[in-house]
Amino acid sequence: MKKCLAFVLGGGGARGAMQLGALRALLEGGYKPDLLVGTSIGAVNATGLAVWGANQTGLAALEKSWHEVAHSNLLDPRMARVTMRVLSGRPSHHANNRARDFFLAQGFSPDLRFEQVKGVRLGLVSSDLDCGEPLIYGQDPTQTILEGLLASIALPPWFAPVMKDGRLIVDGGALSNLPIEPALVMGATEIIALDLDDPEKMMGTDHATSQLLGKLFYSITHRQVHLETALAEAHGVHVNYIGLRSSPPVPLWDFSNYQRLIRIGYETTFQAISSWKNKRKR
Repeated sequence: MKKCLAFVLGGGGARGAMQLGALRALLEGGYKPDLLVGTSIGAVNATGLAVWGANQTGLAALEKSWHEVAHSNLLDPRMARVTMRVLSGRPSHHANNRARDFFLAQGFSPDLRFEQVKGVRLGLVSSDLDCGEPLIYGQDPTQTILEGLLASIALPPWFAPVMKDGRLIVDGGALSNLPIEPALVMGATEIIALDLDDPEKMMGTDHATSQLLGKLFYSITHRQVHLETALAEAHGVHVNYIGLRSSPPVPLWDFSNYQRLIRIGYETTFQAISSWKNKRKR
C-alpha cells in the first residue's frame, strides 16, 4: 500500500488559529502531508494550505486570511438570540452569505475544483442529517471546493443548513468533529490529528443551560474521537493525536485572539514532535 500521511484538522471555530501554529511546527519538523482532511474551521485551514501550498508561503497566506476574519464579526456572539431565531423557524442565511463572500474574496471561486489542487489531496467533511453519515467533499475530484467549504462550516445555530439533492447538510462536527474516519476512507496510512475540542467550549456564556450543553457536546465529540481512533488502529493506521488547548479557553465565536492562539498551537505541537522523537530513540 502506498504511504499516505494525512493531517486531520478538527472543528472548533476561533480556536482554529491554533492549527496554524501547529501546522508551522509540523512543516518545520519535516512532516509534509499527502492528504489534508478538515471539518468546519479545520476545513477552512486545510483548504488554505492545499490551495496556497503546504509550505511556509501557504501558511503566511493563511495567517493573512485569519487577520481578515478577526475583523469580520463572522459569528454573532449573542448565542441565545441566534438560537431563538432558529427555534422560531426563522434561520438566517446572513452568515452563510457573508462566509461565501469571504471565501470568494480569498480566491476560492465557484469554478475551483478539487482536481485542480496540486501536490496534496483535500477532503472537506460535512454531516448529512438525512442518512446520519459524514459527507466527504473531494472524493469526487470534479466537485467544487467552495461547495464543500460552505457545507463543512454550516454550524447551527449561526449558519442555516445547506440543501443538497433534497438532503439537509450541516457542519461536519455534528458527526465527525475530528475526521479520522474520513481520512481512512480517503486512504490515509498514517495520521496526525489536530484536535480543537475543549470541555469549556461554551466559555463566555452566563447561562447554566448553555454550560450544560457545552459539556454534553464535548462528551459526544470526545467519544467520537475515541471510536474513530480505535477504528484507525484496528486498520493498522497509527494516529498521532495532538490536543490543542488554550488557557483561558477561547469562545468559538471570538476570533480576536488569533495571534496568541497561533503561538500556543506552535508550542504545543513543537513539544509533541519532540516527544515523538524521544520515543523513537528509546
